[in-house]
Amino acid sequence: MPLDLLWDLAKEYGYLSMFLVNWLLLFGLPIPNEFAAAFSGVLTEVSYFQPVPAFLSAYAGLITSNLFAYSLGRKFGSRLIEWLKTTFLGNGVKRFHRFLAEKGSWAIAFSFFLPGIRWAMPYVVGADRFPIPRYLLFALPAGFVWTLTYFSLGRSFPYAYEAILGHLQGFLTVLSIAVIIALVIYLNFFRKSKKGGQV
Repeated sequence: MPLDLLWDLAKEYGYLSMFLVNWLLLFGLPIPNEFAAAFSGVLTEVSYFQPVPAFLSAYAGLITSNLFAYSLGRKFGSRLIEWLKTTFLGNGVKRFHRFLAEKGSWAIAFSFFLPGIRWAMPYVVGADRFPIPRYLLFALPAGFVWTLTYFSLGRSFPYAYEAILGHLQGFLTVLSIAVIIALVIYLNFFRKSKKGGQV
């Protein structure tokens, strides 16, 4: 894991690096978000960085990169969704659209805590034309809690955070896969049987 890159960026760009890393993560920087957020906390313990501006820089990077992904989905993803509706995936897309309409707000908040889904969700809800005020209502507090959690972990365990996150990352990845499987089963079986049982 190229944590040396994070050190170099911090030395070169200071607080701005904590903002920029979240943008680089969006474009494929091979560092999990959890490590980047925790590393911002570590820097406040082992270097001259102050906690409040460091936290706000990391949080702003996370939220603005999510909004950028949302905007990409809104601009380009809706065409893809319309095309998918004409394919064999059409019913699944429609069911997922209904799911977002019913439970999308809480799904947005929960997605921040699941690797992979965290970056896919803003693109998907943007493509689905989810209202931006409602998106922000759930994304802003969830992003705040998520950033604060990992930032605090980095501050509390500056010399052990890598080991802690290494174990946690495996668990969160398994949880993400389980959530996706559960959602597919729910959309394909339970919703169908519920619909079939209506008179």
